Amino acid sequence: MRPMITRLRTRAYQFSLRTGKPPDDVLGEFAQRPMPGIAVAERGPNYLVLRPQQRRRYGGDVAVLLGLAIVLAVLILTAVTPVLILLLPLALLPGLPLLIDNRPDLAISAVADDLGGTRVTVHGQASSELAAALDAYLGSLPRLSLENIGGGPQT
Repeated sequence: MRPMITRLRTRAYQFSLRTGKPPDDVLGEFAQRPMPGIAVAERGPNYLVLRPQQRRRYGGDVAVLLGLAIVLAVLILTAVTPVLILLLPLALLPGLPLLIDNRPDLAISAVADDLGGTRVTVHGQASSELAAALDAYLGSLPRLSLENIGGGPQT
């Protein structure tokens, strides 16, 4: 029996708009929305980073430790014969799974602009469910155009 590896299908997601809501409200409302399988991985004063809730045991810290162990082992084995120094590039192997990892990371930023509105920008990889939740929320935000704030062409 072969274990099934499920891989999330993602697509590039980019969106930008101007709204009249304050940046804290935009980020706070989106962070409080229930999204199955998606969690806020990082939150700053002007941004959110969303990632799948999957628990990962193998990360960058484990890859670095394995790489250091390989380097140490190769250097010790080099005492037997200097030819074994050619095995030193094997220390890069623990980092390969992290390089080919395709998790749907997505960043949302909300920054107040000089004209009194908020610029909301979304960029990253999104699953279809996350893209639908983003479309629904961003579509519900009140748009702010130059005419709304008095910054349009002056006569």
